[in-house]
Amino acid sequence: MTAPPDNWGEVIEDAAEPWISFDDLPSPAAPAATGPPADEVQPQSRPTAWTIPSENFFDVEPEPFGRYRKVQQLGILGGKGVGKSYLFQAMVYRAQHAQRAGALSYFLDNAGIELVKTANPEERARTVNLQRFNAEYERWTRLPTTLAAHQPWYRLTLPYRIGLLGRSRAALEVEFFDGSGEQFFEAQDPRQRGLWAQAYREARVLAFCLPLWAVFPAADLSIAARRERDAIIESFHDVVQNYKDMRRHLKLRAPVRTILALTMADDRRCALTTLRDTWIAGYLQRPETFLAQTRTGRGVARYLANARRVSRILLDAFAAVRSPGIAGIPNLLRFDADRPWLIPISAIHGDALDALERAYPNPDDRPARLPPVPVHVELPLLVALCEHGNALM
Repeated sequence: MTAPPDNWGEVIEDAAEPWISFDDLPSPAAPAATGPPADEVQPQSRPTAWTIPSENFFDVEPEPFGRYRKVQQLGILGGKGVGKSYLFQAMVYRAQHAQRAGALSYFLDNAGIELVKTANPEERARTVNLQRFNAEYERWTRLPTTLAAHQPWYRLTLPYRIGLLGRSRAALEVEFFDGSGEQFFEAQDPRQRGLWAQAYREARVLAFCLPLWAVFPAADLSIAARRERDAIIESFHDVVQNYKDMRRHLKLRAPVRTILALTMADDRRCALTTLRDTWIAGYLQRPETFLAQTRTGRGVARYLANARRVSRILLDAFAAVRSPGIAGIPNLLRFDADRPWLIPISAIHGDALDALERAYPNPDDRPARLPPVPVHVELPLLVALCEHGNALM
């Protein structure tokens, strides 16, 4: 697989025997189902007031988003440098227009998609201009490391159709606290713990981010890369332990379905080259065709079937790792629910971004380019929708 430096985002597939094929997906002309086959969701409603957290370990009041809505929630968690900010950015980009959201198109309303943001507990949330938010992504702007002084809290609201004919409405909220890796996820500050509980205590689906290359590293990793990998794995275990502590202190008993979002799946430091050349490069090579083929009910079902297959293969790959701290990761993510989904994703093509920055260090000098292609970032959203709203699971 190669990525010509003068054609950002284009990947040429070179796999002799791809073990995951998109050819069995239905064509765009395939008949769609009459509506999402969903049972009525029993949503949760939350008051809108915000108060300062008490001195108790995780005793906090509801979120500061000033909007009363019946919703289901998906939370995104991860340590430093795992690509969680890119994942959320790519999710927003993919979902901005329902007809270009791939498998999500079958469920999303054309109107009502909203992103809100707040910077601190005392500040009222404000609506974010989606076009402005996504413009940075389209310009291939590298996201800076999140600092403790600037930790924004986002909520992406995605209205979707439920019921036999799709006439009823509910909403999926994606909660993302863009916390500083060093301070937030170490959970040393009780106030930070309170904010974390505030963001994620209601979530019934959680996506934990971990780079695929850190789990399955190539044999020729540099010393610096191996140190980075060790730090990422340790940070991941911190994140999981902090979430377990939160559940224990809040006495949370509701089952939580988890997703292990294996980020940076296009990274060449990963040993799983066949996975990269099929599951990732196959999508990058023809994204428009793939998105069109997954807009129907049959397309959604086939997409989920392929995702299950990838998840099962990766479960076996985890089990074969000699390190118990890595082999046991899928079992760590079982919170009174079924085993996690393992989903390799690529929020932005890393090789293309690196080449672009080398060629044009000053972003203002860059010529117009095609926007990035987020790969499978809609799948965690689809899993969350299917978990609560329809019979496809």
